Amino acid sequence: MTAEEIVRAEIAAWGSNDVDEVMSHFAEDATFDIGPDWPKLSGRDAIHEMMKAFFAGGKCVDLEIRHLAVDGEVVLMERRDHWVVDGKQMSWPVMGAYEVRDEKITAWREYFYPPKE
Repeated sequence: MTAEEIVRAEIAAWGSNDVDEVMSHFAEDATFDIGPDWPKLSGRDAIHEMMKAFFAGGKCVDLEIRHLAVDGEVVLMERRDHWVVDGKQMSWPVMGAYEVRDEKITAWREYFYPPKE
């Protein structure tokens, strides 16, 4: 699979709300960095714990891809995330960068505007 196919499969997996499916696309030594309000994580186990917390806090409805660009093993994606949290529909814009090696995500960085209350 190409880097783009791996990242698209990862984004699609979020709609299943299945942590194991989401984690299946990460390398053992992956890093996950989503901004100053969250810790930068290293390693699949640490990322897995964070993912469990994400999905315990709400239901992912869709990660809507707006634009996607690929440069070799790097994928840049602008998207809109749609979740239901405490029974309330929430959406926010996100820009992400993904690095892929050997058909696994090795680094995921993203920047976003948090949803307004």
